[in-house]
Amino acid sequence: MQKHLKKIARLDPVVGIKQKRVDEEAIILANIRREKARMESELIAWQQRYLNGVGQLNTERESAGRGMLSALESAVDHARETLFALFQRLKEVDGVEHSQVMQLNIVQRELSAVEKLQEAHKIRMRKELSRHEQKGLDEIALRRFLQSRVTQ
Repeated sequence: MQKHLKKIARLDPVVGIKQKRVDEEAIILANIRREKARMESELIAWQQRYLNGVGQLNTERESAGRGMLSALESAVDHARETLFALFQRLKEVDGVEHSQVMQLNIVQRELSAVEKLQEAHKIRMRKELSRHEQKGLDEIALRRFLQSRVTQ
């Protein structure tokens, strides 16, 4: 029974370390997802700017004055380039998020394996304790039986 207690005690710090690592990886993933959500909202805002700019540009092209045509074309080009750059960055962040999810799964499996090992030692210890207890009860019952035979 002592050997099981030692094994369980030795696994306690390992479980703590593995749990800390899972927590750290989960925090990193949460930060990535926050950044991704911020980028998605920024992407939507730039997409709206681009569409509004295209609408204004088309209106300006149809007008007689066309004084703002050059400035609007530059603004629309800038919005399109920014939109494309944000989209590319968002794809990169998607890849980083995917790899972080995989990393989190790996450390969760490692934690689970150590916890299962520790639980197996606890089960073995309980079984051994139960066997010792039963053995003690059997010895007491045998002594009582033998004493009752002697006194008769």
